[in-house]
Amino acid sequence: MNDIPPIPSKAATTVNDLLDNCACVQAGQNVLILAANDGLRGGANIVDEATVGWIEAGVRERGADARVMWVDMPERQTVIWPGIATRDTVWRIPAEVKAAMKEADLLISHVFDLSSEEHIKELPEILREIELPMVRNMASTAPLLMTDWARTPHDLIAEIRYRMGELIVAGEPWELTHPNGTHLRGVVGPGPRTRPTYVYWRRDGFYRPFPDGIYPAVNPVDCEGIYIFDRMMPIWAHNIGVPPLFSQPVTITVEQNHVAKVEGGTEAETLRGFLSALAKALGEDHAYEIRAPHGGVHPSALVTPAECPDADYREFIASFHPSSLHMHLGQGGRNKDFPYSLHTACEIRGGTLTVGAFKVHDGGRMAVLDHPSVLDVAARTPDLPGVAGISALSA
Repeated sequence: MNDIPPIPSKAATTVNDLLDNCACVQAGQNVLILAANDGLRGGANIVDEATVGWIEAGVRERGADARVMWVDMPERQTVIWPGIATRDTVWRIPAEVKAAMKEADLLISHVFDLSSEEHIKELPEILREIELPMVRNMASTAPLLMTDWARTPHDLIAEIRYRMGELIVAGEPWELTHPNGTHLRGVVGPGPRTRPTYVYWRRDGFYRPFPDGIYPAVNPVDCEGIYIFDRMMPIWAHNIGVPPLFSQPVTITVEQNHVAKVEGGTEAETLRGFLSALAKALGEDHAYEIRAPHGGVHPSALVTPAECPDADYREFIASFHPSSLHMHLGQGGRNKDFPYSLHTACEIRGGTLTVGAFKVHDGGRMAVLDHPSVLDVAARTPDLPGVAGISALSA
């Protein structure tokens, strides 16, 4: 790409941070840089050629080999039910992409359709099988690279996320409340099966999102109460067939970690139908089981229409902000044959989550923002965004 424009200094700060502190590019590595063609023409996989070119140049400057691959993603229905796909009928990662992944030491992906969290289980399974780290670059256009969201130091967000994980301790009681009437309570269960606790760095794993922004979800035990929400992360909203911003709130009654009742208007009716269809694929127990709560840790995760014209993508980014808290419906991970990484992200903003003695979230504030190690990391880059946001939230 000889026609790539010179990189602006703000974008260079972001690219250097991504390559050095998230991707951890090393000399001699084979780095696959992936992007989807539809993202250049208004598709879901938002990207531009300048971003890909700047990252390619940065990889080469670090003595690594860079291979750029532009691909067409499989066409498929947006709404995934009532005929929920099986392992045999679900869309697959393109064969040429899988072949290129097997030859790489590191993958830097700009393809929204290929995420470990919102899409098919095939991707994380392949990453683990071939031991390939994937950096998911969500700041995938030149304007996004220059936002406060992208330029907030990766190490600072990683530190906040790590310290948040320290507050989620198995056996502690937790409570989620919101002025809209939400009131859930339960006990923190053991951490993820692959990790005994909620405390870990992503830099050592196969999935490294950039910018990072979500801490590990609480494993709920004995959860009871009411959860009222009026929005959902856009990818799962469209997959289920509801708008990301609801016409009226949905009220879910939770009993013993399971959805007992779904009330509301049109969106509630659609969710009832989805959960019923999901039960045919997962069984009643797993389909109505809940996951989380958890939420965002990135104080600058809000972008403007000028920085990102796509409203769905702006909503997706905002789900990483500390004011955002999520609950998830369905436990797709309980069934090995179910093809999706079910991640419904039923969202509220401005709630309070208490774990043990700590208000982990308090209307957008986070308990860890005054942690000495967080302040130490913030002090290293006083001129970069994120620090001012943290100070304001801590006040």
